[in-house]
Amino acid sequence: GVRLVGSEMCIRDRRYSGWAELPGETTKSGDYYYAYHITDVNTPAGHKARNYGVCYSNERKCAIWVAAPMHTFYSKKNVGRTDGYKADPNIPVSQPGNWSGYTRGHMLGSAERLVSDLTNRQVFYYSNIAPQLGQPGFNTGGGAWNNLEDWVDTQWEGYRDTVYQVIGCLWEGSVKKVNGTSIPTHYYKVLLRTKKRNTDKWVVNCTRDELQCVAFVVEHEPVSYTHLRAHETDSY
Repeated sequence: GVRLVGSEMCIRDRRYSGWAELPGETTKSGDYYYAYHITDVNTPAGHKARNYGVCYSNERKCAIWVAAPMHTFYSKKNVGRTDGYKADPNIPVSQPGNWSGYTRGHMLGSAERLVSDLTNRQVFYYSNIAPQLGQPGFNTGGGAWNNLEDWVDTQWEGYRDTVYQVIGCLWEGSVKKVNGTSIPTHYYKVLLRTKKRNTDKWVVNCTRDELQCVAFVVEHEPVSYTHLRAHETDSY
């Protein structure tokens, strides 16, 4: 389908219309680039499982969002962390992967993608890596973002139903640039899942009353706590 947002057109690519986590594609010539990564692992239905989709900004040299299904199917520990950082081969623009004073933070985490070597290597593409503050606390142990990531894992680990997640970057006010990248002032997560989590139903086939959605916005600050701006429907 197609919908209009302001003067820009948002299109859901029909090839990926079954990916319930995907936002629509926004046409922004010369800036937004999209990639959709498929694993080499078969689903129970016999087709190759998707890994994630990404919208990458050439102007900001950073991901706008990464969208991914979350399920124990992907986190089964068949391989170790590959650490194979490299540019996304499906995005035809330069992609910085190092920023002085910042860690290389995964949007979609490595620990959530250990089912195969290829699946893990794909999450080390720079399109899935963003500059994040480490110590004294943001994406490291005890940091606000790290704590949120741990909480998100509790929403899908050990359950049969898939959680659909969008992880994204926001920029407000004065923005710092490092190695060509506009450093995000905020990071966010949006989650969609079934309320009961063990229904064996695809969310597209669920009624509104069977679903829950929540969004968190976290300030990109080096603190062990933060104010979360959350919008929830039928809160968890």
